[in-house]
Amino acid sequence: MKPKIFLGNFSFRNCYFITSVIGLTLYLVLAVYVCSLWPKTSDQASYFLAGLDVLHGNWRLHDWVLTPPDFWTSDIPLSAVLSGLWQLLGRPAGSPFLLMVQPAILWVGVVASAFSVVFLRLRGIEERLGAATLLLPVLAFPLMRSPMAYFITLSAIHMGALIYGLWALHWADRFLSSGSYRSLAAVAVLLCLGVIGDPLLAVTGTGAIIAYAFLAQHFTLRQRGLLVFASMAGTVLAKAILHINAVTGGFVTEPLETRFAPWEQLGSNFGTSVRSILLLYGAEPSGQAVASSISECLRLLLVGLALAAAFKIARSGWQSRDQIAAFPMMLLLSAALNFMALALSNRIALDGSPIAVARYLFPLWIDLACLTALVWPKKGLALSLAAMILVVTLITDYRTLPAHSTGLLSSDDNQLLSRLEHDVPPDGVGSWWSSGNLEVASLGKMHIYPGMKQGDGTVAPFVHIRKKMDWHSFDGKAFFVLIPHPEETFGEAEVLRTFGTPAKRLTEGRYTIFVYAADHLPVRAS
Repeated sequence: MKPKIFLGNFSFRNCYFITSVIGLTLYLVLAVYVCSLWPKTSDQASYFLAGLDVLHGNWRLHDWVLTPPDFWTSDIPLSAVLSGLWQLLGRPAGSPFLLMVQPAILWVGVVASAFSVVFLRLRGIEERLGAATLLLPVLAFPLMRSPMAYFITLSAIHMGALIYGLWALHWADRFLSSGSYRSLAAVAVLLCLGVIGDPLLAVTGTGAIIAYAFLAQHFTLRQRGLLVFASMAGTVLAKAILHINAVTGGFVTEPLETRFAPWEQLGSNFGTSVRSILLLYGAEPSGQAVASSISECLRLLLVGLALAAAFKIARSGWQSRDQIAAFPMMLLLSAALNFMALALSNRIALDGSPIAVARYLFPLWIDLACLTALVWPKKGLALSLAAMILVVTLITDYRTLPAHSTGLLSSDDNQLLSRLEHDVPPDGVGSWWSSGNLEVASLGKMHIYPGMKQGDGTVAPFVHIRKKMDWHSFDGKAFFVLIPHPEETFGEAEVLRTFGTPAKRLTEGRYTIFVYAADHLPVRAS
């Protein structure tokens, strides 16, 4: 009898594993296709170039200037690994196709992590199917016509921190339930790696764990103290690694001065933060015709389920602190800290648009999605609503997704690149919005540095997610300057004032191209 039971369990585990692998593979293929349907940004292209530099041995990114979320432990190494594997297959290491694969892998990693941490806390196939029904319309199949869905198709957009954060909370829960020092070490390592790449995790990960340790009086003081120590140690170590790397010649990050919002802006910040949550859920119908916003209106129910789940966990934790599971409460604390950090800071005033601001609430989105799946896996009404919304979302996505891939460049910019490769030197200057994409699309044949208009009417290098440089690097070289119309980050007047009269002037589509000879000696701004 026992061998039969063992074989039955073994067969079930094998079947479950194989099904999961097949499902993830198919979802990855779908994600790559979806990521190919939207254009890429200069931020993504520039971080991809950083990954190529890591592949070539500059793993500390000497001379690079990155953003405060530097993605040194997520997007950049993934770019390097993908490029290396692609090169082993005989393909160009800098293939633009990888800019579609990379965000797809990260997003599949986020979705797989959410499913995993939820399934590990549910028993039986019925509960897991219920949880999957709740997770699918929120994470796996978002409303792709929503402005925020576009961010999923990009990299360097906080996805790596979501994976580190979820698993850090998971292992914190495991440590509290088992006392395993391996779990405690996993918390410290995950927080260290996550905070290195994205300082937001210090709030949503470290902050949530420490807050729970102070609230969870039913655990021993020793357990809570060790958890706080491990969380703080991982975070402090991350900051120390970044500092040591910078002062010893590695990359530096742009200054990030976060302030509390002025008192008179708090009301506006709160409203913008709430709207950002609706945008994340694809549930923001404002300004749209009623008949064409049915999907958005239905998805408001997903927000309602999430808020109801959060309220239930908060009430249960308040009434009986020794009976509420640690993981759901840490998810709730993470989401609450994420919301407060945004609403009380000046980030909203700096970024302006709710669409730009909403990406800072990605942790809240994932936390609430997991919380909903853990609270309502057997609630018939919730499952029926989620299933209905999933069907409506899939139909809407099928009807509204672009028919063809955009590729890295538009057709006009592809024609421009062909002209550049044939008619101008390989080194040049372009606007921030096009330089990175053109350089990646050229497979390294062109090196185009972004420029930015200065107050004195000249053009200076825009050292943002790029290596430090000045225009004297063009000494003794022929080079070109690419001027888009309408003007983006500089215009013709600034170029002439900086570099002087060109040897040749070309026109291609909406671009004017100034070509300068190798012996040109302009008055340059550095």
